[in-house]
Amino acid sequence: MASIDFENILQKVKDAAGSVADFTTKTAKTVANKSTEAAKTVAGKAQDTAKKTKLNAQIAAQRESMKKKYTELGKLYYEKYAGNTDPDFAEPVGAIETALADIAAKQAELDALAAEEEDVEIEVEVEPDHIVDDIEDTVEAEAEAAADAAEEIADEAAKAFDDAASTVNKPQE
Repeated sequence: MASIDFENILQKVKDAAGSVADFTTKTAKTVANKSTEAAKTVAGKAQDTAKKTKLNAQIAAQRESMKKKYTELGKLYYEKYAGNTDPDFAEPVGAIETALADIAAKQAELDALAAEEEDVEIEVEVEPDHIVDDIEDTVEAEAEAAADAAEEIADEAAKAFDDAASTVNKPQE
């Protein structure tokens, strides 16, 4: 009868268990690293999006400011040179004079109608700068929340890795 070499079998089982443990540890580390990288990427993208949104809002505010200054500049030019217009500006100045006459006529009609009606005033104030600030604050808060969530995911992945590694490396009883 052939004898069974239990020591040899036991050694082979230990070697196989060690290989499985090494493979599991390596896989868990890879998963943890990939999870951490993904979480950092998501957090970075969220911060980039928040920064882009803030910059776009700032650009829009600058454009609105420029638009107001262009209007102011045109008005100053009109007021200064309306009677003595450069020929290059005759057409827009004429259009403004026509529009002003039309506005005056329509305003007279409105005034006549208003005299007939009961005075009712509704005041609405819109402050777009506050809206832009609120949007910026919201986007920044959401970006921070995304970054925090990404960090939590990375921490959980690292904990899962540590748990897996300790389970695999735990001596058999």
